[in-house]
Amino acid sequence: MSVPPRRRHVLARALLAVLAALYAWVATGVAPFTRPAYAMIALASLVVVVLYVRGESRVDLEVRGAAPVAPSSVAPWLVVLVLAVGLEGLGLALGGRSKGVPTLSTTLDHLLVTHALRAVLFLIWLGVAVAPLRLAHGAESH
Repeated sequence: MSVPPRRRHVLARALLAVLAALYAWVATGVAPFTRPAYAMIALASLVVVVLYVRGESRVDLEVRGAAPVAPSSVAPWLVVLVLAVGLEGLGLALGGRSKGVPTLSTTLDHLLVTHALRAVLFLIWLGVAVAPLRLAHGAESH
């Protein structure tokens, strides 16, 4: 019995999602700032780089139909970036321990307390890294 290509594609994506979740769980269970922790991050980063290289060698930007980036589409992200950097700078200028203006690192410290939240943040980090590949793949298939 043959599996239709569409179903095979869905199953492959589901398997990749499960593997990514398992990897995130293992990676976030390792003691931070140790060689194994650095190795886990390096391995995930290497996989993402390989995906980018493989994707770029397979499809030209023209084939994907990538449109030039309009300033209006980037403006909201630039505003968020400027606000984040501004708040981080203000929090650090106040000594880094201000209760009124927490730094980004202080906020993340509270999120990194439990293993499950660390794993979720790790998955978000991976998702942000591969999102441009997904967008390019979607434009390529149209």
